[in-house]
Amino acid sequence: MSGFGPGTVPVSGPRPVAAARLDRLARLTVAALIMTMPFRLRIDPLPHPATGLPAPLADVVVYAIDGLIAVTLGAWLVARVVDRRRIRLGPRAIALPALALLGLAWLTLPFGVMPSLSLFGAVRLTVLLCLALYVVNEVDGPAALAVPIALMLGIQGVVAVAQFLHQGSIGLAAIGETRLGPDVPGVAVVLREDGVRVLRAYGLSTHPNVLGGFFAAGLLLLLAWRPGPAPSRLLQLGVVAVAVAGLVVTFSRGAWLGAAVGLVVGLVLVGRRSLRGERRHWLAVGGAALAVALAAGWQLRGELAVRSGLATAETATERRSVDERMAQIELGLRVLATHPVLGVGMSAVPLEMQRLDPAFPWSFYPPHLVPLAVADELGIGGGLAFLFLATAPWVLLLHRRRAWEPELAAASGALAAVLVAGLVDDYPWVGGPGRTLFWVVLALWVAALGRASSRAEAVA
Repeated sequence: MSGFGPGTVPVSGPRPVAAARLDRLARLTVAALIMTMPFRLRIDPLPHPATGLPAPLADVVVYAIDGLIAVTLGAWLVARVVDRRRIRLGPRAIALPALALLGLAWLTLPFGVMPSLSLFGAVRLTVLLCLALYVVNEVDGPAALAVPIALMLGIQGVVAVAQFLHQGSIGLAAIGETRLGPDVPGVAVVLREDGVRVLRAYGLSTHPNVLGGFFAAGLLLLLAWRPGPAPSRLLQLGVVAVAVAGLVVTFSRGAWLGAAVGLVVGLVLVGRRSLRGERRHWLAVGGAALAVALAAGWQLRGELAVRSGLATAETATERRSVDERMAQIELGLRVLATHPVLGVGMSAVPLEMQRLDPAFPWSFYPPHLVPLAVADELGIGGGLAFLFLATAPWVLLLHRRRAWEPELAAASGALAAVLVAGLVDDYPWVGGPGRTLFWVVLALWVAALGRASSRAEAVA
């Protein structure tokens, strides 16, 4: 964990012992958080069974990772008070729309359809923005988190592949594994053309799509790590191989697309002549990942043909998946038309969808289009703030081309992967683990940009 750094100019004189110890505690807990971030392990302390909606959509659900976030932030903020150090907000182009989202989450609270639920959503967003500030101020970019990222990818990859080979749960219910099987109601499957139902891997996450997003972003972040000796390089390639295999068996089209777009973005950023060695590293790791994907894909060509739309006929499961998402987007537009200014409040979209159309034949999930989901919750202003937030990094990159370097390339690729996933899914904004992933990746990008910009200015 030596890659962590203070992120700000320290106060003069030696640091208080208490502050140093609290910082070490925060570093350990944030490492544990990164390693376990995809976990679905959770409790439901305030259930609302009368709504008829699944717990994550209508209840105050607390995830195990929330405890790690609380310890990290508690230790860090107390250390900051003891040290009397300032907290940097990062570039205004990122900070302002993020603060706008936070402000709207609290300002719209009294006008939501269920203020008690929206209050918890506003608190969660506040906590995640504080976590993002911790990353911006205390983490020296994605390379500093290489070990916990590799552990996260390795754990989830092994579990995902084992679940797929077993076609069911593998006995990890105590740490959050859901009950899985091709015939378990509500479990995500691929229906092959011959009628066989094939389980999609969940790992220890809430859904294969969410797990796929973690694989896509984590693989790209891992490219910021340049291992030295041969054993370290083999270890990196081993983690990549397991994670790519896990990504394949999630059968998550959004994650596949996000990983591909993220890899292209990263290669563009390391395309400068002075970074030829880094480009070779990216191409080597990318080539190894592609080889694993092709090998797994050949074995699963029937399932992949169905998921990619290349099969001779569309199966009922795939047709339902597309129809359901389009219907949810259409109902989400009705929600926005009904509440265009203030929205329905944080986390309350499913409740309003249910009220607007009780006979809706599909699940009352928020629209699988993050800008629309944000606008439904916080009004048109919230949707625009999110679009500004999602656009700002790329504008900043274009204006700071001299700062393009490998670590920034890895963070940019991961950010691109998460944002692309948000165009076909809702988890970068909705729920616990997926939303945590979005803010952590964005904060790592801000940290990487700051370090790269400082080095570029020093060279100039």
